[in-house]
Amino acid sequence: MNSSVYVREAVTFCSLGNTAAEITQNFHAECPKAFKELRFGSQIISREYREMQEKKVTQTDEFYTILKQLLSELIKTSNLTEEELSQCALLLGSTAMNIPCSESFFREGTDQRMLPYIGYGEIGEQLSMSFGIGGEVSFFTTACTSSANALLYAQRGVASGTFKRAIVVGFEFYNELTMAGFETLGLLSLEGCRPFDANRCGIVLGEGCAAVLIDTVASSYSTQLLLRGGASGCDIASPTSHGIDGSVVAETIKNALSDAKKSLKDVKLIKAHGTGTENNDWAEGKGLEQSFERVPSIVGLKPFLGHTLGGCGAIELSVLWFCMREGFVPKTKGFECIDNRINISPCVEEQEAHEGILLLNHFGFGGSGVVLVAQFQNKADA
Repeated sequence: MNSSVYVREAVTFCSLGNTAAEITQNFHAECPKAFKELRFGSQIISREYREMQEKKVTQTDEFYTILKQLLSELIKTSNLTEEELSQCALLLGSTAMNIPCSESFFREGTDQRMLPYIGYGEIGEQLSMSFGIGGEVSFFTTACTSSANALLYAQRGVASGTFKRAIVVGFEFYNELTMAGFETLGLLSLEGCRPFDANRCGIVLGEGCAAVLIDTVASSYSTQLLLRGGASGCDIASPTSHGIDGSVVAETIKNALSDAKKSLKDVKLIKAHGTGTENNDWAEGKGLEQSFERVPSIVGLKPFLGHTLGGCGAIELSVLWFCMREGFVPKTKGFECIDNRINISPCVEEQEAHEGILLLNHFGFGGSGVVLVAQFQNKADA
């Protein structure tokens, strides 16, 4: 088994930009708030939303155009050859899949049905055929952990030699069904995302997509991000979320570190799931308290990116790597007041990026949880 599994390249389109340079620069900028209007019953409501820059998905051609642009950019920047692509798996993760396209069909007439236009296999088939990707094609849809599960599957597949390399694509595009669903649950914030804050007020949704190349070949950058392992679990305490005692969160962290052959004391940084909802913050916070005698530095990215649901595993891994390549870990925007019930304090100031083990947490809807263990290090040490 080859234990050196690298993030060879990543490309992301999100609310902060469409290149690594734009994204890292905009972490230092004061981005204006953006809102989406949604017809909700007889009312028109406005909710904060993080949408992609200069990209819009409402029709099928736009959906595939953006995903093909994403893969084209990944192939170009990583110098993937036709032979390498023929030996590459394609693993996709999303919650809404192509619902934005389905909604456009549905609006055309009252006799249209929306759900028949949603297809798992069709998306992977179109993308793999377009680029000559010859390996396994799989689709993961496990709510907020979709592309995180795809990344974990990729790491294990490459490490075991099941496939030589894998492209993981995580994506989530704006659609009214998702917005209306979260509004019905009373989870959409009116005042921004404030993870772990005592005065948290809910989720800000967002859209984006990322393509991540997982390989035994190192990246061309001076620093490397390696995937060392991880764990996936499910909490049955509730139909919608993790139990607020945090026990399953702590168990998933323990299993992830065991899989990666690392210990709690090795962990230097935690990328929290950090949605800014009460139950999710409590479950993750309690799980971290139970796991660590002293909780390491924590960063939450959703105040910048929004919650990109099934796409967040690939998107947040990519964005954090972009920042760390530039020598910094972003601050957690929106945190001001400690919630004494969990005593978790994410870093509110930008930090210097250091070598070491990272935990990438994902604890989502339905009790699905994934913890990825990554290692950031200089190329000379890889």
